[in-house]
Amino acid sequence: MAAISTGLALTAAAVAPVSARPAAAGGAEAAPAGSPATVRLITGDRVTVTRESDGRQLAAVEPGPGRRGIVFRTVERNGHVTVLPSDAAPLVAAGQVDRALFDVTALLAQRYDEAHTDALPLIVGRTGSASAREVNALTALAGDGSPVRTLGSIDARALRVAPQDLGRFWKELAPADGQFKASSLSATPRVWLDGRVDAALDRSTAQIGAPDVWEKGYRGEGVKVAVLDTGVDQTHPDLAGRIAEAKDFTDSSGTGDVFGHGTHVASIVGGTGAASAGSRKGVAPAAELLVGKVLGDDGFGTESQVIAGMEWAAAQGAKVVNMSLGSDDATDGTDPMSLALNELSKSSGALFVVAAGNSGEAGTGTVGSPGAADEALTVGAVDRDDSLAPFSSRGPRLGDDAVKPDVTAPGVGIVAARAAGTTLGDPVDEHYTAASGTSMATPHVTGAAALIAQRHPDWSGERIKDALVSTAHTVTGQLVTEQGGGRIDLPAAALGPVTATGGLTLGSFETGAAARTSTLTYSNSSDKDVTLTLQAHLATAGGQTAPADAVRLGAASVRVPAGGTAEVPLTVDPAKAGRGKYYGYVTGTDAAGTVSVHTTLSLVVHGPVHRLTVRTYDKDGNRIQALPTIWGPDGFVGYTDADAAVAEVEEGTYQLNETFLDTASDGQELREVVLPEVKVTKDTTVTLDARATRQVQIRTPEPAEQRGILSYQTYRELDGQSLLQGTMYFDLAKRLYVSPTSRVHDGTFEFVSRWQLVAPLLDLTSPDGKLNAYYMPASPLLDDGARTLTAVDAGDASAPDFTKARGRVAVLTNEQNVYEKDVMAQAAAAGVRAVVLVHFADISWTRWSPDGDRWAVPAIRIGNSAGAALLDRIHHRTTELTFRTTARSPYLYDVEQVAKQQIPQQVVYTVSERNSTVVHTTYADNGGTGWASEQRFGWRPSQQTAWLQYTRYVPTGFERTEYVTAGDTTWQHLVHHTTTFDVDMPLNAGMRDEPRSYRAGAQEHETWQGSVVRPSIPAGTATPTVRNGDVLRLRIPEFTDSQPGHWSRLEAGSGDGGVGGFGGRAAEPAGDSATATLYRDGTRLADLGNAWTDALVPSAAANYRLELTTSRNLPGWTYGTATETSWSFRSARTDKAMPLPLLQLDYALPVDAHNTVGKEGGYGLDVSVRAQQGLPAPRGLHVQVETSYDDGKTWHTASVRGRDADSFRASVQGLPKGRSSAYVTLRVTAEDGSGNSVRQTVRRAWLQRS
Repeated sequence: MAAISTGLALTAAAVAPVSARPAAAGGAEAAPAGSPATVRLITGDRVTVTRESDGRQLAAVEPGPGRRGIVFRTVERNGHVTVLPSDAAPLVAAGQVDRALFDVTALLAQRYDEAHTDALPLIVGRTGSASAREVNALTALAGDGSPVRTLGSIDARALRVAPQDLGRFWKELAPADGQFKASSLSATPRVWLDGRVDAALDRSTAQIGAPDVWEKGYRGEGVKVAVLDTGVDQTHPDLAGRIAEAKDFTDSSGTGDVFGHGTHVASIVGGTGAASAGSRKGVAPAAELLVGKVLGDDGFGTESQVIAGMEWAAAQGAKVVNMSLGSDDATDGTDPMSLALNELSKSSGALFVVAAGNSGEAGTGTVGSPGAADEALTVGAVDRDDSLAPFSSRGPRLGDDAVKPDVTAPGVGIVAARAAGTTLGDPVDEHYTAASGTSMATPHVTGAAALIAQRHPDWSGERIKDALVSTAHTVTGQLVTEQGGGRIDLPAAALGPVTATGGLTLGSFETGAAARTSTLTYSNSSDKDVTLTLQAHLATAGGQTAPADAVRLGAASVRVPAGGTAEVPLTVDPAKAGRGKYYGYVTGTDAAGTVSVHTTLSLVVHGPVHRLTVRTYDKDGNRIQALPTIWGPDGFVGYTDADAAVAEVEEGTYQLNETFLDTASDGQELREVVLPEVKVTKDTTVTLDARATRQVQIRTPEPAEQRGILSYQTYRELDGQSLLQGTMYFDLAKRLYVSPTSRVHDGTFEFVSRWQLVAPLLDLTSPDGKLNAYYMPASPLLDDGARTLTAVDAGDASAPDFTKARGRVAVLTNEQNVYEKDVMAQAAAAGVRAVVLVHFADISWTRWSPDGDRWAVPAIRIGNSAGAALLDRIHHRTTELTFRTTARSPYLYDVEQVAKQQIPQQVVYTVSERNSTVVHTTYADNGGTGWASEQRFGWRPSQQTAWLQYTRYVPTGFERTEYVTAGDTTWQHLVHHTTTFDVDMPLNAGMRDEPRSYRAGAQEHETWQGSVVRPSIPAGTATPTVRNGDVLRLRIPEFTDSQPGHWSRLEAGSGDGGVGGFGGRAAEPAGDSATATLYRDGTRLADLGNAWTDALVPSAAANYRLELTTSRNLPGWTYGTATETSWSFRSARTDKAMPLPLLQLDYALPVDAHNTVGKEGGYGLDVSVRAQQGLPAPRGLHVQVETSYDDGKTWHTASVRGRDADSFRASVQGLPKGRSSAYVTLRVTAEDGSGNSVRQTVRRAWLQRS
């Protein structure tokens, strides 16, 4: 099998979620800890992510139908997790498929998960040689019933593809032959995510000088201004009669504004101020307003809706278009909205004024789409003192480091119209509300542009943009990439005599590149000549100034004739400038100092660029076409020649990766070639050769097989930038090979592979040797240990002949693909001991499950070639097969093999007590099927998201010795008391511990689901229950067990507050339920639903009682079926978060692995009483313990003696006379000397048996 290329040379711009909400509004709340969310990729694969309380994430991939042979590579960078299937990587690398379609973090942020959308929205465009036929074929697969929207400005269509159609859509899109040559790539339509868009005055108009322009008679008359937003409240006094036309591009009920953003924005542009006697009128109160509703009633829309609104606004003749919306994630200006904006600006002459975005607190380079577009007039926000607002997105632009935003305007605490019935921002009164954001700054600039358009009706949108940028007020102390030209100065732009080229991107040059000359244009709209003295100044953010001879003006001054223009050449000589990113201005000032204009400049000088040629060879030495990942400090590098695998890279250090998937006789083999430190100082050719890889060997104390997903990752940190790339493949993968490397000297490098090994479930040998054999999923198992049986040929499953198979093993082919279950029933009736099924393929892998109905006899599958050889032997001689089954592996090896700074010539990891913690783990039986589900997840220090293995099955009522890799890996273990039908998905319910690391050489004992299971706040929890001000932040899990630190919440679909089912289920059968009630001074204060919520309480000190009840009636759950817990405590307002004095009860009793006490007589129950962490230990404790053998009808008080200050032993009496067994219901009451108390009742806490 040829190797599959999974390189990730990513060059396509990610179309990110768009956000222009007021800064104070923020985004959607993050899902609560433990809540799973699933997105479906364009390939049809599903990715499920669960967020933990400490911010870490768990994630898993479920391949789409027929895609189990796909390798999945994960990339973790800048807080985003991307999952890239191997067959998508070349299309992403070539820029044909949007990387945002695989950015799981962004998809979840845009609510494109299965819980919030029933189809994946896409934009499909024609590029290269892609014909209308290819686009039409993809469009035909838009099967959710939504209309297809044509986007003429970018020659594209917007459509939605239902989940069941994604597989067919991907097959139609990807090259049929799997070859990704330049010709086939250029014939592939370009596909973007149709990203989600959401909605990002009295003194502010004076701040930009609007009254001075009003006094000259300019109020926007005759100028059409379009506002693309959430619609408008046309009944508002400030906007009544002001809307010339309105159109809805969303799925809402009309153009009205029930969100409030569009009304606020429109009134800043052109409101009359009627509701405030004119004091709060907009910048252009007489402009003709057009309203395009591109964001729905929930404040959200899609990029295609925005583009359609842009096209409509241009067609209606709008001179200025306001777009107070923008992506939270930065782009390079080549995304669909930016491309549409550029095209419409040129074709219509309109000026599109766009919010920079509200991501400034994330740092530099945060301007998103469509503000990143070349032609956009992009607006940042300042406060009333012209200080940059912290939320205002900063430049430079991604990709070319150009200046964005272009200008700033007031955007903090802006009071403007409030749509009826809305609560956006901070309402001032019935008609007005205050809001902050670049959304509010943008309409100030839009209104200013409308006044200029009235003053100069012959000016194009580009000329208006130049005027606003070149005359803006630059603010000392703000970087050029933060303010652009500065805060707009409307009188200077509208009434001043001279304007200049607004901004000029001088380019990106190699050091030593030839000089290049650009032109600055100065325009004079007055009737007098104006002479300007010119001066250029550029510097880096670090203060490095460009030498005077590096940026040279063609003249020291320029005379701009009345009513005319003048040009001045500006020459850049990169050879005279050092490396760096330079920003600044060319300033022109007249002799009197009354006229001042400037041009914003950007210049990038980088190191020499060289050709990097990549040659790739498979394990057999064949040269293959592949595009390995190339990554450096500036991010991923794309290929300039995909066919020849050539990239042009700046001189520096890079890492290259390539993954190979090869077929072996017993499964698949993964090979990873990594070159972590390629120093490019000239044209360079590198080779990635699979023949150089060496097998990763994991040596264990006992025979063991890898079971579950095989995954590995590389981490690289270089020049302050980092990248984590992971690869995962399902457990058909048998071996991993990796290339040795030299020691890395610059930065950090790490290679990690993740293994989970247990005793082989089945060893099957014939006289000719070992067979690769697997139990069928529903097969019963042969008894543990070795068993030798004679094999006979029983023909084909379509007409089996079992006459000679009684007491033996029947070997069957299945050419007709007959349902095996019925055949197993026939075999059992004939007395067959076991059946060996010959598979149609050589790889016979399948996965056994203890869950569900069992077939009548054990069924084992082997590969086709092995089966043919076995049958041939049977025909010639008596053949005995030896089966060795180990259903309950007594050991587990959870391994993270780590190689730091270098991959050695041989990667050998020997599991031992010296590099592991040995955990003697008991999985208690709670009366279920005898099997439980569990997973252990690991995070390296550089890792935020742990990629899950399969849900693993473990027997209950059973102790297993588990070796867990010690060191700086953080682990978390989850255990559910029963099995799950979907083991590909994360385990999202059940007990979990807090993330932790392990110490080499340590021995630990741990019990899961051990009695007593009840509500409590785990010791050392990351989410304590506290009071903060007047809010009680309750975080009490409904279930904890006998092991300190274990806890779980309600299960999904089973009552308020559930945190998600297990195995990817959307909802569990109703079984878990909880209620919580809060009392204050004896009066009911609130019904909370559960005790994992926030409660607002009065400030004054008072006595509180919190009552929590739980009920669990799930199949396979016998102990702790219902609980009642009541905490009494005193509390008053606090200045900071302080733990509440809720007493917690911990229990220890001599139960076995079945939660049973096997004593006929009495025994001891240990009770410990503790305070939450951060509070002193309780003093003066009094404890009462009662037990019941009839579910609480009658109670028996136990004698209690103190063991120390906070622990007690109760003597539990023996079984009632005549009873051989009984469930014990427990009731414990504890009170401390400060008046805090707790009473807890646990029904059927454990079983007592004689």
